[in-house]
Amino acid sequence: MIERVCISMNSVCNLKCTYCYFFLEPDRLPGPDDLTQQELGTILRRIDAYSRRPEVTKRIKVNFVGSGEPLMKWRDIYASIVRLREEVPDHTLRWYTVTNGLLLTDRIIAEMKEVGLTPSVSLDGPAAIHDQVRLTHNGKGSHAAVVRGIQRLRDAGFSVAVNTTLSREVIAGLDQVFDFIEEHRLDKVIFDRLVDVPAEHAVSTAEFYATLQRIAELKDERGLDWLEVGNLEAYRRALAGKPDRVCTMFGSTCGAGFNNVIYMQREVYPCGRNFGQPEWVLGRFDEPLELFRRRMAEKVGGPGCGGAEPEPAWGPDCLIERRSATYDRDSRTGFVRWLQGRAT
Repeated sequence: MIERVCISMNSVCNLKCTYCYFFLEPDRLPGPDDLTQQELGTILRRIDAYSRRPEVTKRIKVNFVGSGEPLMKWRDIYASIVRLREEVPDHTLRWYTVTNGLLLTDRIIAEMKEVGLTPSVSLDGPAAIHDQVRLTHNGKGSHAAVVRGIQRLRDAGFSVAVNTTLSREVIAGLDQVFDFIEEHRLDKVIFDRLVDVPAEHAVSTAEFYATLQRIAELKDERGLDWLEVGNLEAYRRALAGKPDRVCTMFGSTCGAGFNNVIYMQREVYPCGRNFGQPEWVLGRFDEPLELFRRRMAEKVGGPGCGGAEPEPAWGPDCLIERRSATYDRDSRTGFVRWLQGRAT
């Protein structure tokens, strides 16, 4: 069943991060037009209809994220959620967004609380690291503005999850990143994988999992019992038989096309990494969600993201990477075995 739906409202961003794979080839971005409020309303009604199917046993997470900054379309997001609540008061959808934090105002934060939307914020540790890579269009750092946005959310009562991209800069400064986490007592950090970028920014699969292991060690060495590292928790849930079949970029298990789909404006894909590839288009924004799973099965030759391949206990690895000639299975397997050993 589909557990999470991502919606990219636009292909415009108020930052120009050096490692952003969406803007690496901007001509491939969907568009040029943003989703309208009416089109978003159609998508939300389709998701609600799917959520009522008997096989759907989890509340579906709807996450406004993708190839642009979602808060640039906040008025349409907010109005569409309000309208769905009025038209379908018994809906069970859960609302999320991932934002760069620059546009967080007191009004937007109050409206997030009103509709029950949970925000997370992208932040790459301290200013010395963050401002090397997460730049405004005029080349200035964005760290101070992001921290202000996070503080506004906390002042409003939100427990803020932080998304940190494991760039080369973050890996090299991991101790400083943890200094920052401690200083600001961040509640939850998700370390996102960095993919589909130029060689000077690329982080190999082996480097990613070695760093994730070091992150687990640093958390324990520093006694940060209050800190949740989203990746580690995702693997622990998977090993306990309750995987979140979403994405190995920041969790444990790939669910592309079967448990997770993304609307890149009007086209639907299994994963954001598939954008601009016609062979991976699952359908249009106004079609029923159950069609997407059926079409995905036709593409991969089986009923799950792993296709005919046997799945490990912690679920299938990234669909795209499994199809790569340089796929490295051992790094992920070794990390999970190490994590299992720590739990025994």
